[in-house]
Amino acid sequence: MTEWMSGLIGEGPFPPRRAVAYRAALVVCIVLSTSISIIDTVPEAWLGFEHWVSFGNAFFLVVLSADYVLRLVVSAQQPGEDESAWGATLRYALSPYGIFDFLAVVPFLLGEATTLMPHDGETVFGILRFLKLARYSPALETLGVVVLHELRPLLAALFIMLILAIFSSALMYFAERSTNPALASVPAAMWWAIVTLSTVGFGDVVPITPLGKVVGSVVAVLGLCMFALPASILASGFSEEMKRQNFVSTWHLVAKVPFFTRLQASQIAEIAGLLKLSRAIKGEVLMREGDTGECMYFIVNGQVEVKGKAGTFILKAGDFFGEIALIERCPRTATVKAVSRCQLLILDARDFHKFVAHDHALLEIIWETARARMAQAERADEKVAPKDPVA
Repeated sequence: MTEWMSGLIGEGPFPPRRAVAYRAALVVCIVLSTSISIIDTVPEAWLGFEHWVSFGNAFFLVVLSADYVLRLVVSAQQPGEDESAWGATLRYALSPYGIFDFLAVVPFLLGEATTLMPHDGETVFGILRFLKLARYSPALETLGVVVLHELRPLLAALFIMLILAIFSSALMYFAERSTNPALASVPAAMWWAIVTLSTVGFGDVVPITPLGKVVGSVVAVLGLCMFALPASILASGFSEEMKRQNFVSTWHLVAKVPFFTRLQASQIAEIAGLLKLSRAIKGEVLMREGDTGECMYFIVNGQVEVKGKAGTFILKAGDFFGEIALIERCPRTATVKAVSRCQLLILDARDFHKFVAHDHALLEIIWETARARMAQAERADEKVAPKDPVA
């Protein structure tokens, strides 16, 4: 039962089908309940439908409450090393996702039990429910990692912007204080400086003297430059993080291949650098039985159908096929066809041989593993076992 519950809320890269269905249903409930809270701020928006809206809110509250209880139970049954069940539950409850789950249901339950939560509170916590979707958004996690990694340059940029705001407001104060009541103090001028540096320019406070206009022009140009600085920091950091994540994923795909399990991490990284990205549409034939093998494939996402002497089976994201082609240019032993849109990484046999040509020790390791792999494949072929290696 515990395994089934933990599988229901599985968050891994390849969750079971029940976890995918549960996630989809939960996302629908979160989006609909948040939408109701937003539309509820429109006067008489639910005129004539109050009963249905009340029923929907109650249903969503039950579903989200059950989800919160389920996660508490699963966290208690999966303690870490040297950690009690209560400690594991507390760790989940105090985590960002645990807090989001708490805010999505507990204030509503307390409000229903005590009738103390006003309408505005229901609206606020109803909108906060949307934060539960952060669990299913890798982009938000990536952005958080980027902000943490780039925190020092971001703080430096913020400090420079603060200096500019203070000095530009002081300059505008001295230039306009005698003629412009809206800029008669530094705090009043600071509003103008922030609006101008951010390039918003509401126009409610503007310089009127020639000197003030010159200062305003310089500040406006500086604002364009300054707001490009944090944007460029975040953009470069986001790009580097995506490259790092893609490299880690590719590295793990390569490390799973039996030929490469005995290689060092640096050697696997070099092989990962040889991979080329390719995409296939549904129904596209990736290789045919009898063709000469010239490359192997890694499946990043999607599914392919393998049909050969050993039978027909499906490979999915994280699997690979065609590895024998890296060692021998022998005929393919199966036909592989995409059964959905696929993203693949291809390792060309010629690039691979160029890589190992200068390292005889590495080549011997791969050959030794390949011989054992092919001998195992031959024995399995005699037994007509499923999931034989695809040449």
